[in-house]
Amino acid sequence: MAKSPYSLKVGRVYIHKKCKQGTQVNGEHFEGLCNPFILCLGTVCASCGGPRALKTFYWEDTKEPLDAYRRRLRTKVPPIYTWWWLWISPLIGLIAGSVIGPLFLKKSTLPVVAGSAAVGTLIMFLIVGPKILMLIAPKKYYKLR
Repeated sequence: MAKSPYSLKVGRVYIHKKCKQGTQVNGEHFEGLCNPFILCLGTVCASCGGPRALKTFYWEDTKEPLDAYRRRLRTKVPPIYTWWWLWISPLIGLIAGSVIGPLFLKKSTLPVVAGSAAVGTLIMFLIVGPKILMLIAPKKYYKLR
């Protein structure tokens, strides 16, 4: 995987397949778009607007679709990263949610335990898990081509 001269300040350009127009992305949006462990289902075309799926965009310089780019990056990191993102952090959320929810609500009925377990799982998978991964194994995905 080649390193590139990309920076958060300058960013990178992606093209919308439908209108063939480019969009310059930089800063936090660029970093999040490139990080394969942060949930990102789509982005916006600066020309025709509206959110669109990642598969409808490709990088201007490499012609690689954004969804394929993110999948490829996930395969290029140590497997523990993917295991953490897909299995370990959600499991921690499931366990923590099923314990903390009933304690906080002072009820341990099945709906309370199940609901808090689901909330804990989602929070760990979508928010906390990727942030912990970036603390443990910081990687500047936006610098990879």
